[in-house]
Amino acid sequence: MNNEYDNEIFFREYAKMPRSRDGLSSAGEWHQLRPLFPPLEGKCVLDLGCGYGWHCKFAAEQGAARVLGLDLSRKMLEVAKTHNTGKQIEYRVCGIEEYEYPENTWDCVISNLALHYIKDIQ
Repeated sequence: MNNEYDNEIFFREYAKMPRSRDGLSSAGEWHQLRPLFPPLEGKCVLDLGCGYGWHCKFAAEQGAARVLGLDLSRKMLEVAKTHNTGKQIEYRVCGIEEYEYPENTWDCVISNLALHYIKDIQ
């Protein structure tokens, strides 16, 4: 998978976007996506292509017991680890295609604005 987010120029411009600065409240799709979430209290949540970790933080705030955010971009995860932390949140540098997906581990899987990077979604 292409990792343009670690390109310094691209990353600097991405950081200027309202969704990057202000989080989910500035993400145009959030008002439609949020109602689709099940109750997360006590659940294990996987966020594929977590970026800055805004959905990870949301899951933790909703009471998730464990949250794993995966992203290929070290730069994105540096921001996530600085701004969207919690004792139940773990961030890991890993591509969506490389993750092993253990069975019976995740109650909820999130992937917002990342699946279009997958060459063969099957």
